[in-house]
Amino acid sequence: MRWAMSARVSSGHGPHPISHTEGMDTQMTSTDFVMVQTTTDSAEEAERLASAVVEQQLGACVQVSEIRSVYRWQGQTHQDPEYLLSIKTTSAAVAGLFRLLRQQHSYEEPEMVVLPIIDGSTGYLQWVAESINSNP
Repeated sequence: MRWAMSARVSSGHGPHPISHTEGMDTQMTSTDFVMVQTTTDSAEEAERLASAVVEQQLGACVQVSEIRSVYRWQGQTHQDPEYLLSIKTTSAAVAGLFRLLRQQHSYEEPEMVVLPIIDGSTGYLQWVAESINSNP
């Protein structure tokens, strides 16, 4: 499954393709790049998942942040400390990344959310593309 779509912004007069952002060297015209988010309940699992993602070249970079989540699960409201993993990757690597997360994540139903990167510096996005296995 491909997660790419045309990158668009609205100025109130209909959608317009993004080709350049003032002050940034950009050339991106589609969301070939995405950020995948997942959470876990321990620093050890967050580090293990982050390392597996980068080692298997399914993500170029994984940022791990300590957060607090408020959510409903199985009819009850919970407030728990968690660790948020923000994974920079390509849309082509999402299916492989989801497989890895399903196999290695301890949660019964882990968060797996894909957010489009609609713009970014050319050099950074090129590094992301070069860091990802082209055949995940």
